[in-house]
Amino acid sequence: MKYLQFLKDHPTADSFTNKGISDAEIRHLEELYNNSRSFPVALKELLSLAGNFCHALDYNIYDSQEELQTEEREELKDLYDLTIERPFFFIDLVSYGLPVFVFLDEGDDPPVNQMVNNPTKEKYYERVGGTLQSYVISRIRYYQKWYPDHKKN
Repeated sequence: MKYLQFLKDHPTADSFTNKGISDAEIRHLEELYNNSRSFPVALKELLSLAGNFCHALDYNIYDSQEELQTEEREELKDLYDLTIERPFFFIDLVSYGLPVFVFLDEGDDPPVNQMVNNPTKEKYYERVGGTLQSYVISRIRYYQKWYPDHKKN
């Protein structure tokens, strides 16, 4: 682990345990959402450790990453007539209607972005500050406040 060792070291919160997806599933997602190019390292680590379920991130009601990515993209198109041309990947649906995502062409630990209210083609996101690594760590630390038995480091 280069970026998400902290996530690996903290796989549970209360009774919730992270569940990853396989390398084959990750490759399939790369084909669909990154023109068969490799995902950033931090995103691959996130998916392998917690792509099916992550106690620190919200994947909402979706049964798979493919369903999450497809449905959220369709919602942007249906509600706002917005199609994002750059390769990107939703990582957290913590705020209904304002999903958090990374662009897939911004390095191995990409900056994190969040959709804005009433997005347009000219202005549809803002940087939340920090990278995928720091975002995941901050979410884990946030949950550590609510789960006192959660191992803190």
